[in-house]
Amino acid sequence: MATSSVSSTSTASSTAAEIAAANRSAAQKLISSLSAGSGVDVAALAQNLVDAERTPRENEINNKITKNEAKISGYSAIMFMFNELKTKLSDLKDRNNFNALNVANSNTNAFSVTAGALATTGPHDIEVTRLARAQRTVSSGVASASSSLNGGQGLTLSLAINPTAITPGVSTTQGDIGVTETSIVAFKDMAVGQTVTIGGLTLTATSAMTATQVAAAYANAAAGSTPSNPAGGTFSGALAGFSTGASNGANLTFTSSTASSNVSDLGVSATTKKITLAAGKDTPDDIVAAINASGTNLKAQLVNTGDGSANPYQVVVTGASGTSNAFNLGIDYGVGSGSPGLNFDNNNAANQSAADALLKVDGITYTRSTNSISDAVQGLTFDLKATTSSVANISLTRDTTAVKEKMQALVTAYKDANDILTEVSNPKSTLETYGKTLIGDSTVRSLKQQLRSMFSGTSTTPGTKVGSLSQMGFKIDEKGVMTLDEAKLDTVLNNNFDDVVKSFTGGYNNLGAFSTLPAGIAGDAVRKLTKITSNTGVLTSQTNVVERQNTTYAAQLTQLKERMDRLLQRYTKQFGVMDSFVGQTNSQKTSLKSTFDGMMSIYTNKN
Repeated sequence: MATSSVSSTSTASSTAAEIAAANRSAAQKLISSLSAGSGVDVAALAQNLVDAERTPRENEINNKITKNEAKISGYSAIMFMFNELKTKLSDLKDRNNFNALNVANSNTNAFSVTAGALATTGPHDIEVTRLARAQRTVSSGVASASSSLNGGQGLTLSLAINPTAITPGVSTTQGDIGVTETSIVAFKDMAVGQTVTIGGLTLTATSAMTATQVAAAYANAAAGSTPSNPAGGTFSGALAGFSTGASNGANLTFTSSTASSNVSDLGVSATTKKITLAAGKDTPDDIVAAINASGTNLKAQLVNTGDGSANPYQVVVTGASGTSNAFNLGIDYGVGSGSPGLNFDNNNAANQSAADALLKVDGITYTRSTNSISDAVQGLTFDLKATTSSVANISLTRDTTAVKEKMQALVTAYKDANDILTEVSNPKSTLETYGKTLIGDSTVRSLKQQLRSMFSGTSTTPGTKVGSLSQMGFKIDEKGVMTLDEAKLDTVLNNNFDDVVKSFTGGYNNLGAFSTLPAGIAGDAVRKLTKITSNTGVLTSQTNVVERQNTTYAAQLTQLKERMDRLLQRYTKQFGVMDSFVGQTNSQKTSLKSTFDGMMSIYTNKN
């Protein structure tokens, strides 16, 4: 079929006027085409008719969606600025937020002082008598890191961390020569993995055991015997030279089986860890690795002294600082030769004993296991560096600079929140994305009123002389713009600091969001802003309403498209039938014309 000159330039974004004009033009061309006998672009004609019906409705729905998306942007901007304001207010809602202090220290070489939120103003006299230090135990020298220390046989390490904590106490019942004597042992609590040995009989705790349970485990043991394993522990070895009676709480009497034997003959020791190294694992490297993997707080390393001797390698074992972390380290070579062995000599000049720090504050001496002490003076942390030869002084004074900076940040955050409320509702706003997105919105008007009321009037917890922002130098003009008279604020902070704290915080720390207690300017405002910006607050609620509307509009667009698709199919089918009819008519017209021309040629003698 011949293609006519009828065409369409309309699109989904065409205006109704453009589509109507295109349809009038197509209709005129159709009439001309019918008389001229040429084909018609029925597809374009059908599409134009459908577009004429769809476009106005589609544009109307899209305009609503666009407007709602702008509202969502506006609510989002308000939410952001209100959360920023809440953050700045949170920096002023707790009493501790006002506790910034300046610390003057007369001996920074000996110690440093850090003031926390609970610190208070005032002077203190400080003396550092001793620094905390860790025990360091150094072995004898060996030839190399891979030297066999026990002829290739296995060995056992005994690590006793703070042995005095579990080593039983022993009291002597001294009698005459030739008389059988007794010793009373006072046991101590044991943790899992700890062991205690009395007269060759070793108890290893497999679970935590109280001192009474330990004493009961050793009770009624005969000399030379190994008792049955008690609940929570296992026995090894045998009780030599003594027998025991019934326990009395944590105490147990050991009776010598030989006359003239007394407590000095009763061996007592304790360990917290036994580490077994298998055969072939008897080198210095193996011992260092085993200690480091023991799960204790001991750290071992193998050092090469480079002293030019035949045995330059030494094992250095270090514990945590403080006397409670002192340790004993022993080696049992078992069936091995113990040659050349490894000796941890208590007299090694490189050894260091564990010690606690001694800090005297205002005449009171504090003993602590570390050089960082935070429980001597409330809110202060002392980091000790060296001992002092005389009394040092520290002085803590109030730092109003930090508070003033928080006040200035509050003014900026308030201005930003007020500005966004103004811009979203201003029909002449030039602010990109968010400007004029909520013109005439009642929520915006309500939020403006609420924002101003949070900072107007008297605090719910006023001080004696100062109880409102205006008295501190804050001012809100008729347009809702907040300013701060810094000179006035300085005067109030210097003269009425406690009033400012109470007015802002109510005197509380960490008051819950659901508390009904009056919480001061900042506390009350944070509570209100939390409600506004919460998942159930007005901003989220309004956003949800608009999003539900857009979901409805999107469904309407889908329904419109489906209806228009069906209409286009109907028009296309109808116009196809018309096009076929017109084609048949034109064909008949051509045939008749040829017949008439033939008949006329007979009468006119034309070929």
